[in-house]
Amino acid sequence: MPVTLDPAEVDDFLAKGHTLVFTTIDKDGYPHSSPLWYVYMDGNIYVRGRAKSQKAANIARNANVCGLVETGELWRELKAVMIRGEAEEVIDDDELARFTQELTDKYADFREPQQNLPPRTQQHYSTSSRHWKIIPKKKLATWDNRKIRLE
Repeated sequence: MPVTLDPAEVDDFLAKGHTLVFTTIDKDGYPHSSPLWYVYMDGNIYVRGRAKSQKAANIARNANVCGLVETGELWRELKAVMIRGEAEEVIDDDELARFTQELTDKYADFREPQQNLPPRTQQHYSTSSRHWKIIPKKKLATWDNRKIRLE
């Protein structure tokens, strides 16, 4: 039995996942990874970041990115989907509004109330953002160690 996920399992896993490890390529060619909240819509991963962030600068230079969603602590529980593709900026108003609402709804119970944050942190998160979707360009890499038959 293969340990890969079928398309329906991929859709379900990405829809229910919590954190995406988002990797861009820096100016020296090294990976730059950061954990992000994300939304899975219409077969694409959607993320956002500050307009003046390192990830935004990296994407402007090189749109090739990788996203990894994983779960599990024990080896037997490890399950993941890795998407390699290109980051495309979301500029369509309707698509952007839908993404923003989906992101707000998905993480409503995980946000810290704005008034509880220190002023510098409030300022940091109030700066303008960029929004991207990952357009898959390579075959997805998936695995679910629970599918391995142990003797």
